Amino acid sequence: MASKVSPSCRLVFCLLISAAVLRPGLGWYTVNSAYGDTIIMPCRLDVPQNLMFGKWKYEKPDGSPVFIAFRSSTKKSVQYDDVPEYKDRLSLSENYTLSITNAKISDEKRFVCMLVTEDNVFEAPTLVKVFSK
Repeated sequence: MASKVSPSCRLVFCLLISAAVLRPGLGWYTVNSAYGDTIIMPCRLDVPQNLMFGKWKYEKPDGSPVFIAFRSSTKKSVQYDDVPEYKDRLSLSENYTLSITNAKISDEKRFVCMLVTEDNVFEAPTLVKVFSK
């Protein structure tokens, strides 16, 4: 014999699920860009006091990471990984905002900003969508 769940219990359950799903940081952040424009992706993380470095990567369809940019918190220098599709198209600012010039349809993917401390790695994903003009 099935037990009946009161409407108020269902409401509470739905509110709890909604709160968990809609919490900041758990949802997808999307950046839209027109073909040929510059894609600008803020890191969306608070920079920790003990930051060692920041990195950006994107994820291939199989989930494997491809690292594309690195900025040391002490040297203030930026290094770009040897990824042919992004050669001469990347810029990483001091606040870890990543810009990609000349947006292409192939830039539609999941990018992740990573801020690394001695004790932790903080990540913030961003989905990029590129539309024709």
